Amino acid sequence: MKKTLVTLVVTAGLMAGCASTGTGGIVEISPNLYMLGELGGWDYTASSVKARLYKQANTFCLAKNLTMSPVSDTGTDYGLGTYASAEIKFRCVPK
Repeated sequence: MKKTLVTLVVTAGLMAGCASTGTGGIVEISPNLYMLGELGGWDYTASSVKARLYKQANTFCLAKNLTMSPVSDTGTDYGLGTYASAEIKFRCVPK
């Protein structure tokens, strides 16, 4: 029984490590002010997560035939037991 429990816990941990650490998507937090956040997964720096988020934000704004304008960003690098993470805020403005 104990061996089965250990196997189950190890398997669950490995599956969680391989699971998507994606995003809930772009959220409008006020008129024309958007937020996007994500865990890094295999990324070790907040900068690499931010770069990916800004690419997603740019694609989002381009789909509206607008230009992405950064407002603010925050991030935390990878640490013991913690994924790298980042959050950005941006607006879509006329070209």
